[in-house]
Amino acid sequence: MTSDDGAEPDLTPAARRLADCYQRLLELVERCSRSMEVGDWVILADEAGDLSVTADEVASAAEALTRDEVPTRPVDVLAMVERLSRPPE
Repeated sequence: MTSDDGAEPDLTPAARRLADCYQRLLELVERCSRSMEVGDWVILADEAGDLSVTADEVASAAEALTRDEVPTRPVDVLAMVERLSRPPE
């Protein structure tokens, strides 16, 4: 499902949703880590609450992906997560 020319992977809507949710989850884990390191408990509490909601969204997206008729390779989802994590050019 990936293009050989480096283009965006061709993901189903369910796979794209999983990539979006997973990228957000990773971002929130990083924010929680930074808040913990500096002792910013207010921000940590806020980010941890968002992390909990996002973890549920990842679970829902993964469950939806199990119903796709087209198999999705993990490498394709992770490639999209990497693309989403890059700053816009």
